[in-house]
Amino acid sequence: MALPYYGYNPYQFGQVNPLQPQIDRLANMQAQYQQQQAPPVNQGILWVQGEAGAKSYLVAPNTSVLLMDSENSCFYIKTTDQAGMPTLRTFEYKEITAGATPAPQKQPEINMDDKYVTRQEYNDLRGKYEELYEMLETATSPTGKDE
Repeated sequence: MALPYYGYNPYQFGQVNPLQPQIDRLANMQAQYQQQQAPPVNQGILWVQGEAGAKSYLVAPNTSVLLMDSENSCFYIKTTDQAGMPTLRTFEYKEITAGATPAPQKQPEINMDDKYVTRQEYNDLRGKYEELYEMLETATSPTGKDE
């Protein structure tokens, strides 16, 4: 049987020996993939100019970034969800000096006169309730006469 192309050899340029065992392609691909991974780069502190700069800062999906404001004493945490939709939270910060303890915050005083009743007010109200209850019972009780 004659070949249509004289001297056709599919293995001529690839130098493939069919008797050699096949190369483990998965292990080969994994080794190449591991070589392509770059170590994470320390980005340091990310500075933005105001809230507008924080809003315009692009963040990859499913990540959170700390953004320091160069104009105000606040910082932002920008987080994106799986779809890439961002949420921006704003925080203020202030310096705490060594040895200085923060003053405890005083609770505001609440006027309890409007919220609770005294024992005398309660007893007066209870007496009025009992009078009304007796009047209601006598008005609805049967008189005992047959009509």
